[in-house]
Amino acid sequence: MPADKMNFPWQFLADGSNSNHLLVETKAAGAMLAQLIRSRPQAVICGGYDTLAAWVCFLWSKIFRRRFILWLESTARDQRQPGRVKTWLKGLFVSKADGIAAAGKATVDYVKALGAREEQIFLAPMSTDNEFFAREAGKVHREAEKQKLGYPRRLILYSGRLDQKKGVFTLLEAFATIAKELPDVGLLIAGHGPERKNMEDFCRAANLRQVYFLGARQYHQMPSSYALADVLVLPTFSDPWGMVVNEAFACGVPVVVSNVAGACDDLIIEGETGFAVHAGDPVELADRILQILRDPALRARMSGNCRSLIQRYSPEACAQGLLEAAQGVRS
Repeated sequence: MPADKMNFPWQFLADGSNSNHLLVETKAAGAMLAQLIRSRPQAVICGGYDTLAAWVCFLWSKIFRRRFILWLESTARDQRQPGRVKTWLKGLFVSKADGIAAAGKATVDYVKALGAREEQIFLAPMSTDNEFFAREAGKVHREAEKQKLGYPRRLILYSGRLDQKKGVFTLLEAFATIAKELPDVGLLIAGHGPERKNMEDFCRAANLRQVYFLGARQYHQMPSSYALADVLVLPTFSDPWGMVVNEAFACGVPVVVSNVAGACDDLIIEGETGFAVHAGDPVELADRILQILRDPALRARMSGNCRSLIQRYSPEACAQGLLEAAQGVRS
């Protein structure tokens, strides 16, 4: 959520634009300590373990016997593989935390593997502003807008960084197959990143004419993109969760996502809300996308299921999970 939409007091601990990473880390840690001394909270919720500010929170909480909550979305499937020291440090954080606020099922499995006990773990489901996305997407006249923009009748959407690890070339390979099967299908690509030129070159070489690069899209612009899409695709090689899945579901858009994304375990019900595929497999990816595009009744049923399921992944549900973790009491 954009900072200007957060209806509670907040502050940046340090200016992250400074190129000196250690200086930024040190300033943030100092600001964190000052804030802790001023406010003397009964509980601290910390989103991670790998910063000086996180260690300040951890040590302050232990010294003054305040409840320390580790808020995580990491999974064992994430490609970021820390070394032995970092793994030991994360294990220490997990084992010594008074509570762990886990984003989903894959995170629960992950922290258990690191030594977390059942009584430590609270579910704070990963969420977005479902009402905002549903409301704004509902304002779009889907077919009229497609016609106005010159888009084909059916649209696939990718939203994210244009990066190798997001599987963008797997998506383009899959779309090359789809375009041969269904000529009235387009691919919308929302986002920016280092691979854009290479992706455009790929499209030219493969004669993929109905790929539309939308560039970077602001948060408030995304509902209109989801509203036009028949299916969202997240072919990532590494993603702790994949917030775009939540956003798409709020707009009634089914998703085909690679099974490394944490969201798969919670949000993807095979054939009901979407499909999970193996990362890096363009054949399987194309097959699942085509299955949705070719069957309007299936797509309509999935759309309703997505809207229904995502209601359990609301900001209120996340806040309730964080509150229970902070208090150490389950509702």
